[in-house]
Amino acid sequence: MTTQIFTSLDSTAFRTLLADCVTAAVKTEVAQLVQPQEPVKQILTRKETAELLNISLPTLHDYTKQGIIQAYRLGYKVRYKREDVLQALNAINYKK
Repeated sequence: MTTQIFTSLDSTAFRTLLADCVTAAVKTEVAQLVQPQEPVKQILTRKETAELLNISLPTLHDYTKQGIIQAYRLGYKVRYKREDVLQALNAINYKK
């Protein structure tokens, strides 16, 4: 069972109370929208690149071998630049 509380407020007090509630709610929402976002990662792993392109790792390997996507080796690790991947994605879409 819920408890209901009735109070009598004059119109000025009600407007002030309502304005305070709305102001608080708006400030909360604006603060959430303005929060600094995480910077976009510029160097991607093979897995991240495959997920970005929505392809499998073997397909990514084939694209790399064919020269469609430029890969960079760091020791035994393979990395991709986000900029190169997005350019390759546009090139792949234009070919279709």
